[in-house]
Amino acid sequence: MGCQHLEDIYELFLLGALSEQGTLEVREHLARGCPHCLERIREAAETVYLLSLTSKPARPNPQVKTKLLHGLHKK
Repeated sequence: MGCQHLEDIYELFLLGALSEQGTLEVREHLARGCPHCLERIREAAETVYLLSLTSKPARPNPQVKTKLLHGLHKK
């Protein structure tokens, strides 16, 4: 896996918004210790964190919340 196509998905990876296959590919690539991608994932984590500070908390629809929690419990 090359690094070029990862430039636009670091934040998506951190947010858990990639497909299972995409997530697996990014994890495997990072596990190989690519210094460029490790630095970029650190930068993306900072970006995601800072953006999270600017958003207002939201209450999910109870049905969505139940589905989400059920999905998390399976993992």
